[in-house]
Amino acid sequence: MNRELTRADLGRIGAKLGEGGQAVVYRLPELRLPGDDRKLVYKEYRLGHEPPAGMHAIVNLRTGMSDADRAKLDSIAVWPVRAVRDGDRYCGVVLPLIPAWFFQRRRLPGSGVSSRDPREVQNLFIDPELAQRVGMPLVPLNHRYAVCRDLADALAFLHKHEIVFGDINAKNVLFRKAGRATVMLVDCDAVRFRGSAAVTRQLNAPDWDPPEGGTALTNATDRYKLGLFVLRVLNPGAQASTSRDPRRADPLLKFGKGREMLRAALSADPRHRPEAAWWRNYFADLAAMTPTELHRRLS
Repeated sequence: MNRELTRADLGRIGAKLGEGGQAVVYRLPELRLPGDDRKLVYKEYRLGHEPPAGMHAIVNLRTGMSDADRAKLDSIAVWPVRAVRDGDRYCGVVLPLIPAWFFQRRRLPGSGVSSRDPREVQNLFIDPELAQRVGMPLVPLNHRYAVCRDLADALAFLHKHEIVFGDINAKNVLFRKAGRATVMLVDCDAVRFRGSAAVTRQLNAPDWDPPEGGTALTNATDRYKLGLFVLRVLNPGAQASTSRDPRRADPLLKFGKGREMLRAALSADPRHRPEAAWWRNYFADLAAMTPTELHRRLS
């Protein structure tokens, strides 16, 4: 199977969907890949930020999986499906288009103008009343537990496949609130295989840096950032997006060993941090409770 394309193979480059400091994302209205009926986009790196040939390893991880694991990966991550070359340099990657159910139309405060944006998890950190005023959905506690469960599940899956996600932050985890809350990881071209250098530089977003410092991101730093995620999703409001105090979540983690797990997750000692799978199992039962049952048990 050809796991790279030339820029000419992409066909017509469509509308620009977004851009950042390292890359610009465009719709690909014509390109289709064998056995994959998803709509596609092209992420073109700016000069100086091009990935090396190591992007093949990230693409190959998906293509080399069993059908069941590939379907699982596609359900949790916007994973690169082809590397793109322009002459003798790698210039970008082809990705699936983020599914529509991870977008939200919202009103900009005071302007009456609406926009359609990815439903980033940072929207769960703000006060729920403010979120509703700008058109974001009200997310009840059992759905917040479910979002935590599903990020933990996604990280457990990646860790099982020797992948360090690295830059977990408020913008590259998307969520949806439908019949079942779930998450989608984006910016997956910056993941790292454990024991290897990252293809593109892994970063710590502001207020998400682990206590051990440095730039070497590991499964242990993923587990620390998962702890921050749990703390901040469960405690929306003032200073939630920067909080590192596990006591803020005590009232909502009174079941089982939740409080102990969060303190261990945010420990300065990486050896104490719970595995992502432990969090997944912990939140599975809580997410299944009805709002009425949760209210009764938390009272």
